Amino acid sequence: MDGSPLWQERVARAVHIAFYVIVVGVIASGIGMIVLSGAGPVIFSAQAEALPNFANYPPRGPHGLGALLLLALLAIHIGAALYHQFARGDGLLRRMWYGG
Repeated sequence: MDGSPLWQERVARAVHIAFYVIVVGVIASGIGMIVLSGAGPVIFSAQAEALPNFANYPPRGPHGLGALLLLALLAIHIGAALYHQFARGDGLLRRMWYGG
């Protein structure tokens, strides 16, 4: 990032890495809940059964926490994009758009 302070570059890099790590964690915990609960056949077929209460399974805690962390990172990411677009005026959104 041209002209950005080192701390901003490091925070930006950490946020991008955190996105990937948390997404993988949420996927893994979701798969864990499906496997432990036996809900796979209900979710992936046409069986008309009620889903189990996923709160009863240990991966539910990390799954919910991961979802909240993703929302927080998304808010930070949007805030940073708006900062670059309007406070710095570096045309970030234009550069991100198709053909930019």
